[in-house]
Amino acid sequence: MNRISGIVVFFLGAAILWQAMALRIGTFRSPGPGFFPCLIAVILIALSFFLIIPSPKEKKKSSPLSLRSLGRVVIIYGSLLAYFFTLEFLGFVIAGFLLMIFLFVVIDRQKITVATVTAFIFVTLAYVLFNVILKGQLPQGLLGI
Repeated sequence: MNRISGIVVFFLGAAILWQAMALRIGTFRSPGPGFFPCLIAVILIALSFFLIIPSPKEKKKSSPLSLRSLGRVVIIYGSLLAYFFTLEFLGFVIAGFLLMIFLFVVIDRQKITVATVTAFIFVTLAYVLFNVILKGQLPQGLLGI
């Protein structure tokens, strides 16, 4: 399963790199619009090899796809689609908070209190990092923040 994930990540990185090469890359001191997409793509491609090439300690075990694992993939994909379609209306804070609680409770089987506190911490950190420190523009939505 790790090899399949690694191959998917490799092709995702390759696609991002291919698209980013159409943009001006620039230099380290004066990065262009294609600099960070290229950097992220190269990191994705490099990290994919850790998934594709098995470690010597990795045991040979077969993990066939089950209906349960396929169902989890569908649930995650559906929740990400719901996040995508509600992000502008609800805003980053509410949509991200709800998505994280849902994934923590349904996929990771955490208690609702632990999931709520964890989601609050991560959404707050992401908001502070991207909106306050980096001065980005996250969707404001209902709260206006």
